[in-house]
Amino acid sequence: MPRIVAVLFEDTIEDSYIAIRLDGTEPEILFTKGPSFTKTMGPFPEAYAEATFKKWNYQKVINPPEVISNDQKSLRSALLKLRPCGSQVQYEDA
Repeated sequence: MPRIVAVLFEDTIEDSYIAIRLDGTEPEILFTKGPSFTKTMGPFPEAYAEATFKKWNYQKVINPPEVISNDQKSLRSALLKLRPCGSQVQYEDA
């Protein structure tokens, strides 16, 4: 199941960038702008994604939530449950 592994928060959820680890024999990361997929990049190998996380100051998700990668409601719901935790974020499922 795909998981949100990192986020670059902007002023609104729609403007935030999301990194989603996709299922597969070799994990790849898909980058998308907002849960409505305004813009997508990738998928990319994890090593490339890690370099992107560092360059752009993405916050890694401590306990990545499973999401349905093509479902805007699933992504939006998960994003709204992410809470800052130092330099990372934590998923809080109430």
